[in-house]
Amino acid sequence: MKKIIIALIIFLILSFGFLAYAETRQASPQSQNWWVIYFANPKNDNLNFVIENNSDQTKFHWAVLSDKDILKEADVEIAKGAKKEINLTKSDFGNLSNKKISITVVADNEKKEIYKNF
Repeated sequence: MKKIIIALIIFLILSFGFLAYAETRQASPQSQNWWVIYFANPKNDNLNFVIENNSDQTKFHWAVLSDKDILKEADVEIAKGAKKEINLTKSDFGNLSNKKISITVVADNEKKEIYKNF
């Protein structure tokens, strides 16, 4: 009886240890396949944005649009686990008052978009 209880306790400890390890590994951003874009400072007037890459994709194409007009665009390479800030200022694009400026980033078949109203 004593051996069974000790074996069960050891089994439970090993099981809990394995589950904790598996959960920590799944929660790690590096084990996932994702990328995001966001404004570096969403509250001010500049349009600096960040592309954070935790995917296998390394080539990104970004464009700044006002309505349907492309104001600026470029390609950028970002390694897995890295992030890159794209520096843009409102003054680079002239008068943007009362306009919606959107930033679109495309990687492979995935497209993401953020915007600001001026």
